[in-house]
Amino acid sequence: MDIKEQKQKIKLIVCDVIYDELKNKLTEEWDVTNFEKSLHEHSDKLREKLQEEINKSQNYDIIVLGYGLCGNGTLGLVSPKVPIVVPKVDDCITLLLGSTAERKKQLKIEPGTYFLTRGYIGETGDFILPGVSEIKNKFDEDTLQWVVKEMLKNYRKIAFIDTGNYNSTEYKEKARKEAIKLGLKFEEIKGSNNILDKIINKNWNGQFIIIRPGVRITSDMFE
Repeated sequence: MDIKEQKQKIKLIVCDVIYDELKNKLTEEWDVTNFEKSLHEHSDKLREKLQEEINKSQNYDIIVLGYGLCGNGTLGLVSPKVPIVVPKVDDCITLLLGSTAERKKQLKIEPGTYFLTRGYIGETGDFILPGVSEIKNKFDEDTLQWVVKEMLKNYRKIAFIDTGNYNSTEYKEKARKEAIKLGLKFEEIKGSNNILDKIINKNWNGQFIIIRPGVRITSDMFE
C-alpha cells in the first residue's frame, strides 16, 4: 500500500503543543484538527475525542496523528477505511526532543524534570499545574502553597525545550521565573525537529507506525 503519493488529501489530528511547532510549516495539503493539551490528563477523554475525529475523517487518503502513545490515550483507536500514521513514541516530549534515546538521556540526568515549550505554557498563569486554578478558592495561601509543593514533590527541575521553531525568549523567561517561584532548578535544552519534520515531509519510516484500515492501535506496536 503506497501512502506517499504526491497529491493526497491528508488529515492531521494533533494536540495544541505539537501543532504550535508545526503550524508555520504546514501547507494547504494538510487539513488540521487540533485538540487542547489538557486532554492528556484524561486518557479516556483523549481517546474518545480522537476516535470521534477519526470517524469523521474517512473521506481523506491518510490520517496522521500528532500524538504518541500518550498515557495510553491512543490505544484502541481504529480507522474503518483510511490508514493511520502515528509516531512510534511514548509522548509529545519525545517528539519535541527528537528521539526516545534523547528523552531517556534527559530523564537520566534528572528524573524529576518538568518539560515546557511555548505550547505547554500558552497564555495562562497556571501552566505548571493547570488544576491549581480550580482549587485556589478552597484554601488559604499557606495551605495552597503546601498543596502545590505536594503536587510537585517529585520534580527538581524545569527544562524549556527550544526547538527553534519560533522566538522563544518570552516563554523561556516565563519558565525561568516559574522555576524560581517554585524553588526548582531551570535549564534550557535544545530540542529537535527530527521527528516533527518527518511528519511534515511524509518521511514515515521506522520511527512511525502505519496502521491499516480496520486494525486497532495496540501497545506492542510501540515496542
